[in-house]
Amino acid sequence: MSSDKAFWQWIEKRSDARARLTADRRTLLKGVGATAATLAGARLGISPSPTRAQEKPNFDGVTIKVFAPTGPTISGPVKFHAEQFKQEYGATVETIEVPGPDLFPRAQQAAQSGSADFDILLLANTWMPDFVNLQYAVPLQPYIDRDAEDPVLAWSDIPDGIKRKNSWDGQTYTFIVDNDNQTMFYRKDILGDPARQEAYKTATGNDLPNPPQTLTEFVEVAKFFSPNGGGAGWSDQGDAYGFITCVLRGQQSYWYSYPWTAPYSVIPTDKAPAQGIYIFDPDMNPLINTEGYVRGLTEFVDVIKSAMRPGLDADRNAVMFDVVGGLALMSLDWGDTGPLSVSADSLVKGKLGFAQTPGVTEYFDWQTSTWVTMPAGEVHRTPTHAYNGWSYYITSQSANPDAAWEWIKWHASPDISAVDVASPQSGFQPWRTSHSTNLQPWIDAGWDETEAKLYIQTILDATNHPNAVLDPRVPGAARYQETLELFTNQAIAGESQPQEAMDKCVAEFNAITDELGRDKQVQAYRAHLGM
Repeated sequence: MSSDKAFWQWIEKRSDARARLTADRRTLLKGVGATAATLAGARLGISPSPTRAQEKPNFDGVTIKVFAPTGPTISGPVKFHAEQFKQEYGATVETIEVPGPDLFPRAQQAAQSGSADFDILLLANTWMPDFVNLQYAVPLQPYIDRDAEDPVLAWSDIPDGIKRKNSWDGQTYTFIVDNDNQTMFYRKDILGDPARQEAYKTATGNDLPNPPQTLTEFVEVAKFFSPNGGGAGWSDQGDAYGFITCVLRGQQSYWYSYPWTAPYSVIPTDKAPAQGIYIFDPDMNPLINTEGYVRGLTEFVDVIKSAMRPGLDADRNAVMFDVVGGLALMSLDWGDTGPLSVSADSLVKGKLGFAQTPGVTEYFDWQTSTWVTMPAGEVHRTPTHAYNGWSYYITSQSANPDAAWEWIKWHASPDISAVDVASPQSGFQPWRTSHSTNLQPWIDAGWDETEAKLYIQTILDATNHPNAVLDPRVPGAARYQETLELFTNQAIAGESQPQEAMDKCVAEFNAITDELGRDKQVQAYRAHLGM
């Protein structure tokens, strides 16, 4: 999205934040003072046994190698904070950057060969089972248990929803530094305009929701504010549309279908065997061709055709920049649009609203094959956590696991992470509870304090929602995702009807599951669900 130079310039402008970063924190740090080889060669099933924390960690001469995606986002904060970490701990943090499409295959190759080239992986949380099963990711729980009271770790400041993402099969293997969930962005100034509210009422017979609470409302509003609707002409930027989403294959387009398919197909947690059962039932039987999922996909395809700019060429950048450029009224997206909305080039500063993704008034219960209507006035919501978030892993072949843990703990600390999540260049979204109260970094970045708090709290509410849906974490997750994208895009392009596309996808899903071993996949999926 932008250059490394832009990231550094943004940080340098924030003198107050930088002053906080360079302040001497040693009085807060317990440190790790560990034997560097404690975990070297550790394999799955052998819990690390870090030495007890001492007064002051010293890792002079140690180099911590972090495998990460090519910047500026995600790896940019690692490179920026490395200098300060070296001043405080003595260790050098070296970033090995790999282009996004090559991340998983390169990391998988390292894991399969038992490579000692990396101490830390900064990767998708959804790939956790692959690296656990390859015995390349070590459990972090012994470190967490030892340092639970350390104010740098600030364990009590981490929401339960984040802790759930970090765990698999009852063990913590990753440490999230980015909170990927999907929320709604909408033009509150347009939806709150009395003249447009009156026009909407006249045209539809309904009050204009600000914001829409259900997908049905969302679709109706999106169509109304598109060129063929009664609310056309709302933007001074020319032809503008009611909705924008990503539709290009290879550009994460299938993840943009999650907020549409999950509400209709995910059963409320208090009526299900486990929270967030989505895409598969607990026995790895695909749910993507059930009535609920297909209805959501059908509505997704419909709103793309009727309320979005033509061409089927929108990628993820278009989703963000059409909103902040005044060309799209609403989107359902990861949180990056928020920081961009207060950037210098934004046309919507102070005009954008933040809310949970819309819900539904009825959902399909795949257990009984029946539709369930919500009580009057209630909306069934299922906040989706597509990708789950960028997460740190410590590799089993690291020669410096204690230093690696100290870096993770420090980079994820309340003060350091607060700077990252407020940066429009970092790619990280709020994930700590204190991110909603430590608002100075947001104010420094150009936010209004009230709006910043609303934006952060919206993301945290999605994180801790009782029906929150995590992206399925099973071995071969990338293969399932690529397959779902293929057939989702066939439906979007009109090459197949949604039902037909998902029926074909089910056949491919079952083939992948059988190839990888159905019993093993069921066991892994149940570990993901906490069953």
